Amino acid sequence: MKESLLGAQAAQGGASSPPGSAVLIMLAMVAVPCVVASVIWPLATFAITATFCVLARAWWSGHWLVRNRRSTRVRGTLRVVSFPIALAGSALSAAVWPGVPASAVAASAFWVAAGGDMGDMWWSQPGPMTVAGVVFGVVCGGIVGREVERIGVHVPDLRREGLRALSVLGGFVALCAAAVRVLAWVLPHAL
Repeated sequence: MKESLLGAQAAQGGASSPPGSAVLIMLAMVAVPCVVASVIWPLATFAITATFCVLARAWWSGHWLVRNRRSTRVRGTLRVVSFPIALAGSALSAAVWPGVPASAVAASAFWVAAGGDMGDMWWSQPGPMTVAGVVFGVVCGGIVGREVERIGVHVPDLRREGLRALSVLGGFVALCAAAVRVLAWVLPHAL
């Protein structure tokens, strides 16, 4: 039975993987060093989340730019040439949306986690900074994820799986960093 399934897959062009799985594997490999950086320096969570949001926007804006071009060579050249401009425009727009609302919510979460007192050198407090990073990552990922769905309606050939994964990767990194911090705090107290 197993041999017949493998033979059927080989006849269809080899073992195939679900669409978007290569992107997910690549993002998982990128997530590991990002989680380590976020655990060592919690402020890095904000930079990581912002980077992934900006890259997701630059990716779909480049795709939107070439959507009506027929030639593969022209599409590729346009994407390469316009990527720095798309990246700069994405960074500016992401600073306003979702940057401002996500930062406001994260600052509120930091203030609550810090007990209402930010104190001196607030950026070096790992607990409240981790909470704020999780909130920032989740809000940014949610906003950009909704934008991916909305833009996908207007650009039907856009591969949304990879973009969705890229947009939520910042929030995933923040959640993993928070889980590592909780385990590091709980395990010594439990033993």
